[in-house]
Amino acid sequence: MTPDWQRLFPDADYRPAMGLLRGTAEDFWRDWDDRGTLVQERERWLQAAPQHYTCRLPGSEQAVAEASAWMCQFSARPEPDWVLLADPADNPKAAPQVIAGEVVFPSSWSLPEKLGLPLPAVHEPVPGLETSLGASIAVFLQKLEPGPVWLRENWGLAADAELNHHPARGLPSLPAQAALATTWLRLEHQCLLRLPHHRTVLFGIRVTCHQLSALAELPGMAERIHRALASMAEPMARYKGLHHARPALLEELAARL
Repeated sequence: MTPDWQRLFPDADYRPAMGLLRGTAEDFWRDWDDRGTLVQERERWLQAAPQHYTCRLPGSEQAVAEASAWMCQFSARPEPDWVLLADPADNPKAAPQVIAGEVVFPSSWSLPEKLGLPLPAVHEPVPGLETSLGASIAVFLQKLEPGPVWLRENWGLAADAELNHHPARGLPSLPAQAALATTWLRLEHQCLLRLPHHRTVLFGIRVTCHQLSALAELPGMAERIHRALASMAEPMARYKGLHHARPALLEELAARL
């Protein structure tokens, strides 16, 4: 799946956005790697430290079984990470909570730490997200019915092209002397849908990594990336781990304008 880079980096100042588009389940959940190396890497991490990557609340077994059967329509061993959200039984209008999942390639967060939390609490570490988008997210999820598949993308920057950025690995963050050629854009492809029987929300995540220098060579992209980085509020830059690297990256990008 080729990203729409101009949509991801619009000619505008940076701001969090839902950016939802209708898509198809097959396009997201089918195998993207026909060599099988992605599944092999998933299995390696799951065997090494399953407690970091997979968890479920007691009583979620049937909902998990439904989600697993749904995903396996498209692949015997699905490639994407996934999180299952359930509406509270005593208050269907309340925020859904994390009841299960398997997230092997997280972007510096831990699924077991989110287990049982309502969605606003999951989003709490992201500066300004609940303030700017919390109400819209809540309305969207309340109205979400089985059938439609919604896609969105989210980006960050990293000092490597590793897929697994679990905090337990202690990977180095971007340094102050970062350069475009040694910086990777970490792109999360996300999928949202509601399953029919238990009415849980299945949230799929795929990560792809793209060298920032190659992206900046595309027509008009150096200017768009420069604007996004320059206009990003400091709390968000710190959350994304790029605040130390931002001056050097902006200087190199400015030289390409």
